[in-house]
Amino acid sequence: MFQWLIVAILVYVIYYLVNKYEKKLNTLNEMIEFNSSKITTNKDLIEQNKSKIDTHHTKITRNREHIDINQEILSKLKD
Repeated sequence: MFQWLIVAILVYVIYYLVNKYEKKLNTLNEMIEFNSSKITTNKDLIEQNKSKIDTHHTKITRNREHIDINQEILSKLKD
């Protein structure tokens, strides 16, 4: 009789854990579905920004060179 009580408790614990896990999975799936449009929008924005970086790369390097030259001039003037 005692063995059946232990088996019943173990079956209930397993059932409880499986239900808890399934609820978490359902919640995660709902969150993913809810945010899927935002995810695709963010991917598109990332691609747009990559193209902007590529187009402005030469300007950025040129400005960096000017900044470096100006820093050198300032350091010489301080001395």
